[in-house]
Amino acid sequence: MKVLVSALVLLCAGSLQAAMVRREAKEAPPAVDDFFTRHFQTFSEFVTKDLPQKFQAEELRSQAEAYLDRANKQLTPLAQELQSNVLGLFSSLLDFGKVKEQP
Repeated sequence: MKVLVSALVLLCAGSLQAAMVRREAKEAPPAVDDFFTRHFQTFSEFVTKDLPQKFQAEELRSQAEAYLDRANKQLTPLAQELQSNVLGLFSSLLDFGKVKEQP
């Protein structure tokens, strides 16, 4: 029985020792190579992913501005014609109302 208890105590102590070694290994400071590798990876991701997206956003913005300029040039004459037609309609309605009141 004493052998079983002592084996159990040694097993628990060994597992605690292994857990402490794993924890210490995780808390070890990163090496200089890891530092440069991480920053190089971040830089390469920026160059390959983020930078093209920013250029694409600028291109989309310029395309949208060109589209709005073209639409504005095409719709301005139509809006002016619509305004003159609506003003003409209201003035003719006012004239029609004045003619009915005068008899």
